[in-house]
Amino acid sequence: MPCRAGRVLIWTGPRRDAALLVVTLLVGTTAVGHASIRTGEGGDSHSPLCSPRAAILQTLLPTQSEQVTESSSDAVVESLARALSDGKTEKAHDLLVQILKRPHLTSDFLLRVGIQFAQRELYGEAGEAFQRCIQEHPEIFEAYYNLALADIAGQKWDEALAIVERAPQESRAEVLACSYLRGKVEDSQGKTREAERDLSDAFAGAPQNPTYAMDLGLFYIHERAYLQAATVFERAAGLNSRSSFLLLGLSLSRFLAGQHEQSIATLKKLLSMQPDFAPAQVLMTFVLSAQGKLEDAEKVARQGLNSTRASPYLYYLDASILVKLQSRQYKRIFEELSIAQSKISSCSLCYFTGSKAHQAQGNFEAAIADLEIATRLDPTFPEAWYRLASLYRRVGRSADASRAQDQFQELKANKEGREIQMLRENFLQTLDAVQPAQ
Repeated sequence: MPCRAGRVLIWTGPRRDAALLVVTLLVGTTAVGHASIRTGEGGDSHSPLCSPRAAILQTLLPTQSEQVTESSSDAVVESLARALSDGKTEKAHDLLVQILKRPHLTSDFLLRVGIQFAQRELYGEAGEAFQRCIQEHPEIFEAYYNLALADIAGQKWDEALAIVERAPQESRAEVLACSYLRGKVEDSQGKTREAERDLSDAFAGAPQNPTYAMDLGLFYIHERAYLQAATVFERAAGLNSRSSFLLLGLSLSRFLAGQHEQSIATLKKLLSMQPDFAPAQVLMTFVLSAQGKLEDAEKVARQGLNSTRASPYLYYLDASILVKLQSRQYKRIFEELSIAQSKISSCSLCYFTGSKAHQAQGNFEAAIADLEIATRLDPTFPEAWYRLASLYRRVGRSADASRAQDQFQELKANKEGREIQMLRENFLQTLDAVQPAQ
């Protein structure tokens, strides 16, 4: 079953009051699926969003007899880190086997080992370390939570829920964390009502937690409940005023809800904080273009394209705007579309825009070829079929024009245009894959 991407929390450290380590879990939509984890950085030792180093520093000092074991363990962790960094997966697995043969391993050590594997997307091995931690330290909440996370990465929904239910939830933070994680699993299973309940409970209990806010807001965007998404992002952004991604979520949900002016106001605030923030540049360009402010949109796009990290979507948008402005900068238009096509998978809109540019040049055969590619990439693209039928008629291909017109008529009108659909999916991927503590 296809599932959505999002963030989850990994608990680190040997005590239940240890700090939270924010990670990003991106579960793919293929049958096999995949996940990527990045550790969150930043925050002080008392923050719920602190780095793994800070979490380790919060642990109790070992006794002298434990220090020898801990020193040895640290050496093993370093060897493991080197093996994983060098891509020596088999060596890392062999080290794990050796590690798990040892008796009386500390919870901190086992959690560190598990996280090492999780950071390299080796969730089976990570799960083994977390499972061993549960066996030796059944009172440690972090181990249950991390094992559930590894199961989620493998799309083992039932196993993840079972682990969460077994977890010793003795604090309010632990109860909320489990509610959040249940919501993530339920959302992936298509249990919309249950997912909304649990994600909402987590956010209501800790609205200052950007992770809970991000996932609930994204849930509502997925469900096209844009006003509800905006409400969540607005509240969370008020409690995390420097979070660029919460502001991005707020501006996106406002735009999709039809609140264009409010979206622009939020984007202006965001770009004043981070002038080179590529997702904000893309969204600002699109919103201005949607309002018909093409010159302003092109100016924002041009500024963004001067960055070394320009979004491929910005290349498409700039080319599209130039075509709408009836620009004769065809060399630039086709170069930008070529870049976008090379970086955006199955970009039917790129060929659709290229067709318009070729038609403006009077090159009808090239315009037709572009649209034929666009309709192959996306057979449900009504605007492409409509233009293709028109061009076929123009060059005297009546039978082809009739077939293209029939295809157009069969497709139901979609309230969201192709550009809005592409924008929406692009930003969902962007927001799904970020660390909210930014």
